[in-house]
Amino acid sequence: MRRRYGRYARYALPAATTLLLAACATSSPVAQIDKDTYLLTASSRWRDNDGVAVQGLQQADAYCRNLGKRMRVVGSERSEGVAGFLPPKVMLSFKCDAI
Repeated sequence: MRRRYGRYARYALPAATTLLLAACATSSPVAQIDKDTYLLTASSRWRDNDGVAVQGLQQADAYCRNLGKRMRVVGSERSEGVAGFLPPKVMLSFKCDAI
């Protein structure tokens, strides 16, 4: 007898894991705080402090690229968090400069 889902079963676990991890990483919408200056807050229960910082930088860079500009960090604050209670967090202020 042939299995119905055997062909796709090997994709189920990696897909579910990816969705679960993506759901646990959060960031605030980019907020404009001055002319061409923006603020972004990112956090994740599944990444360490450096991973959250990289996540924030990637999101800021993508935001500026969408505007046809280049991202430049002007300030940042990071909190380590507390394992199991508070996730690590990064607040990133950046400018979108003309290319």
